[in-house]
Amino acid sequence: MNALITNIINNLIHGLWFYSLTLEPKHSRKSTAMLSAGAAMVSQLVMIVIFLWMRWTDGFFGQVVSVKWLFFCGYCSTALIFGITFIFLMSDSEPIKSLLSMSAYYSLWTLIYLVISIVTKTFAGGGGLAVWGLRIGLNLSALVLYHRVLKKTMLRMYKEIQVGYKMVSAVSVFTFIVMTIMIIYNEKTKQQSPLYVAMLLSTGSMMVIIHIQLFRFIAQAGYVNQLKQMQLHEKYLQAQISAYERMEQSARQTRHDFRHHNMVVAEYAREKDYQAILDYLQEYEKQEEEKYGIAFCKNHVVNNVLNAYVSKARMEQIEVTSDIRLGETVEISDYDLVAILANVLENAVNACEQEAGAKWIEISLRQKGNKLIFVCKNTCTAEVKFKDGVPSNRERIGVGINSVRYAAEKYDGNVNFVVANGIFTCQVILNHAGDGLKGEDGVSC
Repeated sequence: MNALITNIINNLIHGLWFYSLTLEPKHSRKSTAMLSAGAAMVSQLVMIVIFLWMRWTDGFFGQVVSVKWLFFCGYCSTALIFGITFIFLMSDSEPIKSLLSMSAYYSLWTLIYLVISIVTKTFAGGGGLAVWGLRIGLNLSALVLYHRVLKKTMLRMYKEIQVGYKMVSAVSVFTFIVMTIMIIYNEKTKQQSPLYVAMLLSTGSMMVIIHIQLFRFIAQAGYVNQLKQMQLHEKYLQAQISAYERMEQSARQTRHDFRHHNMVVAEYAREKDYQAILDYLQEYEKQEEEKYGIAFCKNHVVNNVLNAYVSKARMEQIEVTSDIRLGETVEISDYDLVAILANVLENAVNACEQEAGAKWIEISLRQKGNKLIFVCKNTCTAEVKFKDGVPSNRERIGVGINSVRYAAEKYDGNVNFVVANGIFTCQVILNHAGDGLKGEDGVSC
């Protein structure tokens, strides 16, 4: 009976942990909680079957099965049941990310299991007030620490960091296997000498150190990704500086040539050739727009990003059309706007540069209610492969698609990619973008 109570406590703890570890749930929180509870119930039923097997069978294929081996089977079945439920049913993250979270928790689970076995001098199936208290106390303490210190960091890593998971997950799984071997060894050892206890605790400490280093490695990979985004912002700023320098030079030239333009207009006026005046002024306005760029909207950040990449596209003989209808976007940070617009436009320009035939980009940016909708279309005759709804071949995805997705998620938005009839379409929708009916302005060109 004590062993059964111990197992019930274990499954309840597993259910709490896996519910907390589901950082990107596939379903609603209520459904996630029900799936976690269902895994706990299935695991408990398996253990009850094992208990009944132990009590009423005289052997397995004629051989007596030890209690410890039956409990080890229960240990493995519990790991499999919760692991499969977590990776394939509860978590919407990539399986390799979910595997990392799962194996890290299992390593913690085996460490706590091992420490309690050493402290209470109990083995498989052992239980009592001391064991129950320690299991509940240590796990709840670890859960509180996870929620207060680690959860936000892990969520950021899940969303921002896209590299380094495979190797890190493999190392984490290996540490869990090593800790499992240590548990088996501990179950077979009758005496616990100080040297033996020191060896087991050293192994557990090594497991903790390894996981700290693994998460530091992932964080470093995240810093590399952030550096790439900073380099993109730097490239954008350099383009803006160059544009301002050209504008200043153009302004000086305009001031210098203004007298000559007045002379031409005055001559047409003396000749009463009013159509020539209108034609000349239209040509003059066109030339000035090319010098100073297009005022897409009153939002300086959006206007500057669009001017930078539209100018770059036209220098590459890429036809660009735009429809900008933008109101106030005070709820969206300038940093996120640059991350979204610059990354998408840079990918579009890079993709068009690879095209042999006609090249064009079509940009639409507008607000509907409190939604901001950005659509970028470009010619794309090359084959584009998708993975989990995201373009995965190197030529298309670039380094910024994940930053676009992360920025969109911050505003409860989404990003969609579609390739059809030689056209690549990226649609970004942001919610909580402010009142789209207030201060709306824009231009089509």
